[in-house]
Amino acid sequence: MSEAVLQTPLISFCERSVVTSIESLLAGFDDAFASVAYKRSLNVAGSTFHVGSNDPAYLDQAERALATRDVPSVSQCRIAVINADDRLCPTLFWPPNRFREREIEAVLSTTPYRIHFYDDLNFWQVFDVDRAVGIQWMATRDGFPAWDAGSPLRNFVQWHLGANDTSLLHGGTLALGGTGVLLAGKGGAGKSSTVLAGIFAELQSVGDDYVLVDATKRTARPVFDTLKQDEAGLRRLGQWGQAAIPNRANWQGKHQFYLPDVTRGVLSPQIDLKAILLPHLAFGDQTSVTEIDAKSAFIALAPSGVTQIYCDRPRLFSVAGRIARQLPAYRLDLGTDPDEIVAVLRQFIRKMH
Repeated sequence: MSEAVLQTPLISFCERSVVTSIESLLAGFDDAFASVAYKRSLNVAGSTFHVGSNDPAYLDQAERALATRDVPSVSQCRIAVINADDRLCPTLFWPPNRFREREIEAVLSTTPYRIHFYDDLNFWQVFDVDRAVGIQWMATRDGFPAWDAGSPLRNFVQWHLGANDTSLLHGGTLALGGTGVLLAGKGGAGKSSTVLAGIFAELQSVGDDYVLVDATKRTARPVFDTLKQDEAGLRRLGQWGQAAIPNRANWQGKHQFYLPDVTRGVLSPQIDLKAILLPHLAFGDQTSVTEIDAKSAFIALAPSGVTQIYCDRPRLFSVAGRIARQLPAYRLDLGTDPDEIVAVLRQFIRKMH
């Protein structure tokens, strides 16, 4: 790394100095990115993310989880993944119990800078929207949060790809012939099991966790290929023991696998959204669809996202609100038979065409 980094071996952050501290850190970005040994260029949602790290295993995991598609790239972004063990890497410090996320978000709202600090692990993500460069700093090589394995670099994706009409939203998707629905709801509502039932029955999907939603075009694009389900759910779907699904559970007690491994045919680069569905475990004999109001759809979409995507709440709320107002919303009361659920979904989506 250059003298720009060597001259600042310790960068101390606080609410008053957060802008100048970010500037000090990112002043050495070009040399930090050049110094790492391994790099990958990953095309995600029409943007190329150039990611560098001294840990090839981390890059392997990121490439596996991110939804890379062969579509034209319209923007470039560079991210350096570094840790305190890297040679000449600066040390970052925030006083204990002094990071107030909402206050920092307000301070940075009029600047090109974004930050996420997870103090439990001393894990940092810092980004310059104008330059499209970011640093992920970790105390140790494997010092990333458990959720990072399923959605690596999630904040960077949002900060780079987010726009006035576009944001990551926490939801799943299912479609036929490129036309489909956005499924939303809190954990345990049946969203993931419904999406997986559709995928295993050869419906299309661009994701089951986070998707990039354009509220103007009413589309959803893939960002992560990660799928997760517990053993009981996989057994209900008749998929337990499938070669593409590992026997070992992750930190949530779920088994993590990937969309390309369980999808037949070409993966969808985009879905045209026609409705929002809110799954609900009704445990009845039959699955039913009932129209609901836009407010209910918004409440299902927005809160879970804002608790997991940092320093960009206003954009996420805005896009969630717009898509909830523009698309009809329905409550999907789920039966107990996956085949019957998929049959209802097929019929519903066909009517949306």
